[in-house]
Formats: sequence, C-alpha cells, structure tokens
Amino acid sequence: MHVAVIANPRSGRQRGPRAAVAAEEVLREAGWEVEIHLTTAHDDAMHMAGECAEAGVDAVFAAGGDGTLSQVLTGLLDTGVPAGVIPAGTGNDMARTLGLSLEPALAAAQLVQGAPEPVDLMEIDGGRWWAVNVLGIGFDSRVAGRMARKSRAVGGLLAYLLAVAGEFRTFRSTRMKLTVDDQHWEGPALLTAIANARSYGAGMKIAPQAEIDDGWLDVVVVGAMSRLEFLRSFPRVMHGTHLSHPAVHTWRGKDIHLEAEEPVPINVDGDLRGETPLSVRVAPGRALLWRPGPVTAKGGR
Repeated sequence: MHVAVIANPRSGRQRGPRAAVAAEEVLREAGWEVEIHLTTAHDDAMHMAGECAEAGVDAVFAAGGDGTLSQVLTGLLDTGVPAGVIPAGTGNDMARTLGLSLEPALAAAQLVQGAPEPVDLMEIDGGRWWAVNVLGIGFDSRVAGRMARKSRAVGGLLAYLLAVAGEFRTFRSTRMKLTVDDQHWEGPALLTAIANARSYGAGMKIAPQAEIDDGWLDVVVVGAMSRLEFLRSFPRVMHGTHLSHPAVHTWRGKDIHLEAEEPVPINVDGDLRGETPLSVRVAPGRALLWRPGPVTAKGGR
C-alpha cells in the first residue's frame, strides 16, 4: 500500500506536519509505503492530490482539517484514488463523523484496518467548488471569517466559541430566498447551513440527521431571533436538539439555490469561498473516502 500524506502546516495551530509524522510511523509499521508533502499555499492540497494520483499512489490522506480534506477530495475527482483524513485541524468534524480518533497515531491505526467507500459530495455552482461536510451562509460564515483573521492561541471547540462570542455583539439577520428542489422559502435568516454531514464548528450538530452517503442534502435555516433568545438557544446546537425551535426551518433535497438581499460570505468546509448567490447539488457517491476500522490493541485502545 502506497499512500501520500498531504500536511497543511496552517491547520490546527501548525499541527499538520506533526500529525503526518505520527501517522507515518504507524502506517510504516503496518507495511505501508508513505510519502509526506507539505502545502505552502492555500490550494496546494488540491493540486498535490491530483499530482500524487497521477504518480500512482493508492490513496492520499489529508493531515489537516475539513478544508484540507475537501481540497484533497477535489483534487482526486475522477481518478479512482481514495482520500483519507488524519485529523489535525481546528474542528475535525469529518473525522468525528467517520468515528476517527482525534489522536493522529490512533487515527492512522484505524485507517490501516479500514477501507475506501463511496461518499456524496456537494457540487457548488456547477463544479466551481466541491465540499464534503457543511456549507455555512450567514452568522456561521462570519464566525469562520473572524477565526481566519485572528491567530489561534486555542483550538477545537473553544476557538469556535470565542469567535461566536466576538461576532455575537454585531450580528444581524439577512433576508434570504431559498429553493430546495420544488420547495420555496423567503424570510430573514440568521444563518443557513447546507449539510452533507452532521456537524461543524468542532462538534456542533447543525444537521443531526444528515448522512454522507444517502444521496440527500439537509438544509437548516435559523430565522431571526433576539440576541437573548440566540444566547439561550445556542447550547441546543451542541446536542442537535435545536431543530424543534420555532425559528428553525429544515428541508431535505438534492438541488438547492440561495439568494440574499446583500452578498453574504460562504463557508465551504471551514474555508471562506465567495459570496451568495449560491447553487448546490448533491453528487451521490462522487468520491471515495477511506473509512476507519476499529483501533487495534496495538493502537492503544
């Protein structure tokens, strides 16, 4: 087994290269051939993944966060080469979805016991971008922008909560027009999430019923509410119980179009990518993603 590990030095407070080295040791012990590549620019992971596939590797693992994995999956489209993830980001939500340990060495041990399987992707604006986890439009994308502008002294959920607190003081709703297949909705929205998977923001279960291989996308709109009500309701997102709130609207569909009365930034798997309007289609089974097996006794569990 010949695997390339693409590490993002900017992921998770520079954890990417350390995670790649920790995973390399475990993979080599399993008899795998490993090569490590470090990104230096924003879209390097996408280009490197394609080059590694052309060079004949059997798989490409992303040592980084959801954004790095999204780029690797994009670079591997139509190559038949599967992607995998060694969690080293701030949120690591796809790793959580897959049941991967957040410790890189243990995650690598799980991947050794696993195998690639087809998963759905989100095709954005006719293939302009691709995503595997969640698209955020509104408050959550502004939180992502705030995180990108600041150096991160902390990581994980605390980093998101601090960014949420910073954005909380100035947020306001934006009027949205949403079409999900043949269903239409219009109104003021605090945020809109288009989800292929269940969580973002280091475990916030924005779409608790989403599955990455069911051929559907889950759409969640949080309508306008007061700051006090937002503060009271926010903890429910951590447990995925917010869907019953009267200001929350949900749909399942395959073709989504969103417009806003003013341009709103789009958070694509943790990376800011453009602004509204936005069109998204589900691409069933479009990518191969390495699913983990159980951690062996040697792996530490």
